[in-house]
Amino acid sequence: MNKLLVLSGLLLLSVCCLSANDRLDLNINQIPDSLKKNAHAVIRYANTEFEYKSETNGLERKEISISILNKKGSDLSAFRCACDKFRELKSFTGKLFDAEGRLLRKFKMSDVSSTEYSQALATDAKLYYFDCDLPAYPVTIIYEYEVAWKNGILVFPVFYPQYAHNLSVEKANYKLFLPDNMEYRSKAVNIAPNPKKATMKGITCYEWESKTQSAIEPESFDPDLDTFVPLLYLSPSKFVYDGVPGVITDWNSMGKWEHSLLDRRDILSDNTKNQLVEMTKNASSDREKVQIIYDYLGKTTRYVSIQLGIGGYQPMPAAEVCKTGFGDCKALSNYMKSMLSAIGISSYYTGIRMDKKDKTLYGDYANFNQMNHVILQVPLHKDTLWLECTNPRIPFSFIHNGISGHDALVNYEQGGKIVKLPDYPDSLNVEKNRANVILNKDGSATVSMNKKCQLKIYDNYDWFPLAKSNEQADNLREDIKLPSVSMGAIQVKENKSALPSLAIDYTWTTPLYGTKTGNRLFVPVNPYRDIYNGLKKTKRIHDISISAGYRDIDSISITIPAGYEIESIPASKVIKTVFGNFESSIQVNPKRILILHSLFIPTGEYKVSTYPDFVEFFEKISSNYKSKIILRKRTT
Repeated sequence: MNKLLVLSGLLLLSVCCLSANDRLDLNINQIPDSLKKNAHAVIRYANTEFEYKSETNGLERKEISISILNKKGSDLSAFRCACDKFRELKSFTGKLFDAEGRLLRKFKMSDVSSTEYSQALATDAKLYYFDCDLPAYPVTIIYEYEVAWKNGILVFPVFYPQYAHNLSVEKANYKLFLPDNMEYRSKAVNIAPNPKKATMKGITCYEWESKTQSAIEPESFDPDLDTFVPLLYLSPSKFVYDGVPGVITDWNSMGKWEHSLLDRRDILSDNTKNQLVEMTKNASSDREKVQIIYDYLGKTTRYVSIQLGIGGYQPMPAAEVCKTGFGDCKALSNYMKSMLSAIGISSYYTGIRMDKKDKTLYGDYANFNQMNHVILQVPLHKDTLWLECTNPRIPFSFIHNGISGHDALVNYEQGGKIVKLPDYPDSLNVEKNRANVILNKDGSATVSMNKKCQLKIYDNYDWFPLAKSNEQADNLREDIKLPSVSMGAIQVKENKSALPSLAIDYTWTTPLYGTKTGNRLFVPVNPYRDIYNGLKKTKRIHDISISAGYRDIDSISITIPAGYEIESIPASKVIKTVFGNFESSIQVNPKRILILHSLFIPTGEYKVSTYPDFVEFFEKISSNYKSKIILRKRTT
């Protein structure tokens, strides 16, 4: 019997725990040329092991060997480990090797620094960090460390070996040790979903592997990196997190668990309830009542991040937010929900992710990794409102860029439901430039401008009304593709309706609007646009993704200097393709030139095979924007 156990143990170790010394030669010359191509760094070997000890405790062991090929890869040599009430760094060692694999230096736990600094008002978070001083390139650095997981395990460590552009991977392993027959859930992307398995003494080791992943060069209009690279999410079905038990098998059960965290956190004082009723008693509709409460929320609270204990998932009580006047996205959304409940209007706590191009959630895998924000759904009789409760500057009922068109998890008492938020038609996301140019004989000019930004373009400029005047001037100056621009007065008018817009009136001057050569002036057709000059003509790897469509409209009136006449103007153009449409026309009379440009780019996904046509489309547009009008001095 003992011999059988020894053999079984040897089998498990041979499958799951190979020695680091058997894995690779640290000499840089041993890296295949295919992995050096487009790479600033190469992960020679990475191993993650997670040992599940109980519903509340586990041990994560990590080893990573990474070769830094050049200065651009230096940031990838840094060690970072984020910890909190649920994770603690227990051990750390590091080794630095030269290009031939000779040991240069060793590092230990005392070399690691930590900080509790955070933008959060209150947090358990602590960041451990170590920045290795690299003497030259290339070098290889190896980190080995352990992290104790405690107080609950909602998810297992994510397997994400190729976590950056221009990073290739020679070999990476992930091993999960669970009690035999324990259920877990997983989502495998670009990696074989079925792991190797070995069992000993009631413990099963599951192992996934990723080999020879070539570096990915970032491309304009490409999808998120995790669309292309190996990615593995894992989580237990049953858990206890900070003393709160739960079972999550799908989005419905996840929503139900999150909804349970709101229990008795909606209580407001009678005085507050009476105040809310009094505030809304003269409103003519439920929508107007919601707007009154939303405006009140914006005036009386401010956003701060709070990440204490289960506070990463559970909001502060509504009464506490009412008293202190601050809260994070969870707390403010729950407070808004509680205030609406006090006046008889139902609303629902909603989880969403804001920081990815991909707006969809994995329908077959419910997990906390895909959520990083909370908003509020308010279903009314003829409309459903989606309220952003953390930023009072966002107009009431406007669905901002971070959430429009995104999947979200609405938490009802009976469970969660995935819904897709509305999005705006591309044609309504408009930026208009209207310019009146007084051109002088020497090429200098005084220009009066009006810029109007609507919907998603408005959202891109949400910071502008509150910015300092010099910051506003610098931003507007960057839009003008001419030298020696001096900015004048700037006036801003904001329309914060459900379809918001921003109007900016400003003046500017330059001595070089036109270039004078002999008796001619060469005048740019449109110095306010510079369309995607960064598109490379080299072979493209990935499909094209336009995640947000828009329309640009320009009207430029140029007063011709006395004594000059038009020698030549560009021809009118109409370009229509699957990628968008462009129109250019120039109207003239003896005193004035009027340039009209219109560009429409729709949201779309296009195969990589269309890339040459895509580049040609934008080159034609850029050529029109950069073309010149030639004025000639009259000879009589």
